[in-house]
Amino acid sequence: MLHKDLVGDERIVAHEFFLALAACNTVIPVRTHDGFSSCTDSQIFEDVETIDYQGESPDEQALVAAASAYGYTLFERTSGHIVIDVNGETLRYKSLQSTLHSLAIMLYLLF
Repeated sequence: MLHKDLVGDERIVAHEFFLALAACNTVIPVRTHDGFSSCTDSQIFEDVETIDYQGESPDEQALVAAASAYGYTLFERTSGHIVIDVNGETLRYKSLQSTLHSLAIMLYLLF
């Protein structure tokens, strides 16, 4: 969505910016299947998966939600890795959190 009109360096910078918003935080994504989408005319009911971002800071939650709105969705976070969906492509990163500062996170793309 964001990258359609961007080329070259602008595209790379935008990608890295939204990737950092989705990854460099302490937010935990919690996926639920409790919502249903329905169409009363055709009687179609669909299970809808939602992600609730939980964390100590509402600012961090808002930034992660904004990244998700632009196609950079944080799906999973453990002590060892982070999974982010980028416009349909699943990226898995190894997370090395610094003991000096919790937000100093180094990410390595796992192949």
